[in-house]
Amino acid sequence: MTNNEHKSELVSLLTDLMKEIDLKPLHPKNKILLYSRYVLSKLSWHFTVASIKKTWISENLDSVFKQYIREWLEVPISGSLSNIYLTSNKFGLNIISPSTKFIQCQTTIRSALKSSPNESITHLWKSTCNHTNTQYDQYTSTKEVIKSFREVHEDKLENRLKCQGSFFSSISKFSLPQVNSIWPTCQSKLNIFNFTIRYINNSLPTRKNLQKWGLSSSSECSFCLKPESLLHVVAGCSSYLDRFTWRHDSILNFIANNLPSEHIQTIYADLPSFPNPSIITGDDHRPDLLILTKDNCLYVLELTVGYETNLRNNIQRKYSKYKEMIVEQKKKFRPVKFINLSISALGVFEKESSHFIQMLEH
Repeated sequence: MTNNEHKSELVSLLTDLMKEIDLKPLHPKNKILLYSRYVLSKLSWHFTVASIKKTWISENLDSVFKQYIREWLEVPISGSLSNIYLTSNKFGLNIISPSTKFIQCQTTIRSALKSSPNESITHLWKSTCNHTNTQYDQYTSTKEVIKSFREVHEDKLENRLKCQGSFFSSISKFSLPQVNSIWPTCQSKLNIFNFTIRYINNSLPTRKNLQKWGLSSSSECSFCLKPESLLHVVAGCSSYLDRFTWRHDSILNFIANNLPSEHIQTIYADLPSFPNPSIITGDDHRPDLLILTKDNCLYVLELTVGYETNLRNNIQRKYSKYKEMIVEQKKKFRPVKFINLSISALGVFEKESSHFIQMLEH
């Protein structure tokens, strides 16, 4: 089979398979799973035997792949797909493009030539590694291909999102990895798969985006007339204060009602069904939750729920606010431990939240 025949067959194969998957009544997550497990394996053989350049794969096959992925995830043309290539604990979908699979296959071939016991084959590798195949020879394994690929997209995503507040930068630097690992399960069970992908890409239909896409004449919020960005909707609009309070109190209520009771003497919470923390701290500095254990240890828990870019800022702000109050309480209780629980709107926990896990273990 000639090169042109191989190329034509590859385009037809990928298009037909993606179209067939597209027509099936499946959740987008399962369509992507079919692509990763079935379609890529079908392409692998062609990538192994055909003499095709990566540039052609990127221009002809990646475009077909991206077209269907955008459709399944409802991501507009203006939205980046960089996050979908990342691992699930980094809020990605753990998938790779045809061009990356191609490099994996080529790397496997080159590795086999290099390590062959046959001197003629080893000579073939040496004679073809003189700067002509550096894109494959630079990798020691197929895992290195994926690692390099993801690092590029991680950088792309972080740079692209600087204009909207560095969402990805914040969760990469400040989030708690142990908790992030359970996110894919929560995402599936809460049925917000597509929403979170578009949230991370900033491709949800906020008025600012609608104006950018030419679908609205104004970017103003219908309540406060400020520009309606994603940050504004999630944590910035003064007209949504009741909703923000409800979100905060829902999490606080869940924590207060699910704490193990065998070592706890009293729970004070800034909620209607619990004794108020002001009984101990006074009204000037009233934290969200106080836990008095039977061994006279006082845990002071302050919960903040906001936009991802404020994870670290919220931690520092609350430490400053309650510093004096903690000193006062140490005169009455020993020890006093301050738990600074900062959670983002999507459910990302700040690194400092590890103290909350330690409290639960205690």
